[in-house]
Amino acid sequence: MQYNIHRVDNAIIFMVEGKILSEQQTAVLRERIEKELILNQKKFILDLKSLQFVNSVCLNFLISAKIKIAEKGAQVVLCNVSDQLRKLLVMTKLEHYFQIASRTADALNLLNQLAL
Repeated sequence: MQYNIHRVDNAIIFMVEGKILSEQQTAVLRERIEKELILNQKKFILDLKSLQFVNSVCLNFLISAKIKIAEKGAQVVLCNVSDQLRKLLVMTKLEHYFQIASRTADALNLLNQLAL
């Protein structure tokens, strides 16, 4: 797993790529999210367009990231969610736990609405 970061307006976008197969793979990304929270970042987007494989490790990462972000009063939106991940979210009854947008622009709009 790899990730790239982009900033748009006052949001940070993490573009996650590859496969998340172990907790160790997500450690660097989790640390970066925590660093951004310390810097008082309030709007996060996890762009999952290039995520090639999802399983329970991926789901655990998404849940823990959302919890950590929410604890600091910040918001996170998932975007470009694959059909495979959508099915996993439905099966685990988590589809309403996450804010999900189709595209990055939609995620930015949703974050701006949530901030009101």
